[in-house]
Amino acid sequence: MPRMIVSLFVGLLIIGQAIVSPAWSQEPVVWVASPWQHVLRSTEPGDARSAEISAARNEYEPLRVIIRAGAQPLTDVRVAASDLSGPAGRIAAKNIALFGEHYINISKPSYASKAPTGWYPDALIPVGSDGAVVQYPSQPLNMESGANQGVWVDVYIPRDAAPGKYSGTITVTANGARLRPVPLTVHVAPFTLPDKIALRSNFGSLGGRLAGHLGMDAGSPEFAAVEDKYIDLLLAHRAIPSSLGNIWPKWTPEGGIDDSHSGERLRAMVEDRHVNSLLVPFAYRTEPEKCRAYLRDMAAYLRSKGWLELAYIYLEDEPNNAEQYETVRQQGELIRESGIKRLCTEQTVSSNPKWGNLYGAVDIWCPLWCLYDEPTARERQKLGEEIWTYTALCQGNGKAPFWQIDFAPVQFRAPFWVSWHYRVKGFLYWSSIFWTEGQDPWTTPHFRDQFWGEGILLYPGKDAGLSGPAPSIRLKLIREALEDFEYMTLASQQGHQAQVDEIVDSLAQSFHDWSANPDAYLAARAKIAALIAAE
Repeated sequence: MPRMIVSLFVGLLIIGQAIVSPAWSQEPVVWVASPWQHVLRSTEPGDARSAEISAARNEYEPLRVIIRAGAQPLTDVRVAASDLSGPAGRIAAKNIALFGEHYINISKPSYASKAPTGWYPDALIPVGSDGAVVQYPSQPLNMESGANQGVWVDVYIPRDAAPGKYSGTITVTANGARLRPVPLTVHVAPFTLPDKIALRSNFGSLGGRLAGHLGMDAGSPEFAAVEDKYIDLLLAHRAIPSSLGNIWPKWTPEGGIDDSHSGERLRAMVEDRHVNSLLVPFAYRTEPEKCRAYLRDMAAYLRSKGWLELAYIYLEDEPNNAEQYETVRQQGELIRESGIKRLCTEQTVSSNPKWGNLYGAVDIWCPLWCLYDEPTARERQKLGEEIWTYTALCQGNGKAPFWQIDFAPVQFRAPFWVSWHYRVKGFLYWSSIFWTEGQDPWTTPHFRDQFWGEGILLYPGKDAGLSGPAPSIRLKLIREALEDFEYMTLASQQGHQAQVDEIVDSLAQSFHDWSANPDAYLAARAKIAALIAAE
C-alpha cells in the first residue's frame, strides 16, 4: 500500500479519537473531528489538533474544525484557510470551502433512533457573507461558554494538481485574538475522479414545490435562476434531481417534437453536466392513444440523440394493494412499445401473491433497503432489468441504515457499499426539499414530527443570506459515499473488480449486514485507492 494512502488512514483514525479533559472547560479549544462522528454542541473535545486527509484530483474531501468556548463566551469568531503549498506548486485557498454548522434542537429522537436528544448540526452556511444582516450568519459568530461551534471544511483537489503532499493552515480568531491554528496536510493521489457519474439517481423534484415555498412564479426567469442554484448544488454532490429545469421539448400530435426552446439545455445537462438519469414526464396518461403517440415521438427523439438509455418513466408510486398493482401493469403496457424504461418503487417479489406480480411491466425495480429480495433481484438482473434502491422514513425491520439526522453518520455511507455488492445501478430519495408548509426547516426540519431531516437535504438559503440553497451535512456524507462508488468503478474498469468485490464484501453483505464502524470504510477505501494508484 503506498505511503500516501497509509498516512490518510492513520490520520483519519487520529481525527476520530476523543479524550475528555476537565482543563478544556476553562480555556477555548480548537480541535479536529471526523465527518463520520456526531459532534453536538455539548460533545466533549477530542484530542486531535491537526488534520491529514487524502483525495484524488477532481474530488472533495471533508474535515471538521470545532471551536469549543471555555469558561467565557466568545465573540467575533472567524475562520479562514490558507493556500496549500506542495513540492510541485500550490492549491489555492479558493478550493477550500468553509461552512458554519447550524444546530437544530432534537428534543425527541427520530422514530427508531436510540441517539440522545440535544443540539445536532445539519445545515451548512457558507463562510463569506460578512456584513450581511441575516437571521443565520456563517460568521462572525458569537458563542456561549462551554459550547461547540463546528466548521465544515471541504477541500477540492483541482484536476491539474500535481500528486504529492500539500500543507496549509486553518486559522481561527475570536475576541480579536488568534486561537490555536489547525495544521492541514493534504495528500493528492496520482489519479483523477471522472466527471461522469457512476451511480444513477433521483433525488426528488424541485420545480413547483420549491417555487411555492419561495413565493415565486414557477414559470418566471427569476425562479429559473434560483432553481438552477439548487440543481447545481445537487449535481456538485453527484446527486441528480428528477427535475432539471426546462429540458423537455414541446409535443403536439400534429407537429411532433419541438425542442427549439429546450434542446440546448438538455444537451448541456447530459453532455456537459454528466446527468445520467432523465425522468421523462408521463404526460397524457389518461388519454392512452395520445400518450402512446407522445411516447413514441419522445423515445425516437431521445434515441436520435443517443440518450434513450438514460430515460425512464416513474410508474405508480409504492403500489400497495391489488388495484395499484393493476395500475402499474396498465401503465407498463401503455409505455412498453416506446422502449422507454419503466421504474417502480417496489421490490422484485410480489407484496401479496393474490395481487399477481409486476413482471413485464417494470424495467427498473426500486425496492426499499429493508425489502430487498436477493434471489428475485438476481433473476431480474439476469433478464437485463435494472435494480435501484430507495429509503423513506424508517420502514422495515432489521438493520436497514435509516437516514435521519440523529442516526449515525456511517449510515449514509454503508448503503452505497451494499449497492456495489448487489450490482445496484441507481438510487432514489423521494425529496431533497420537503419543507412542510408553516414549518421552519431551520428550526424544525422534520416530517410528521417523528423523522428529523426526512426529505430535506437542502435548506432554503434566504435566511442565511444566500440566493440558492444551503447544503446539509447529510448531503456531504452522501457525496462521500457516491465518491466511494466512483473509486470502486474506476478500480474495476482498470481490471481490479475481483479485488474491489472482496474489499466491499468484507464490510457490506446486505442491507441488514453491514459494518457500523466508520474507520473500516476509511481503511477499505484506502485499499481501493491503492489499486487505482498502482496503475
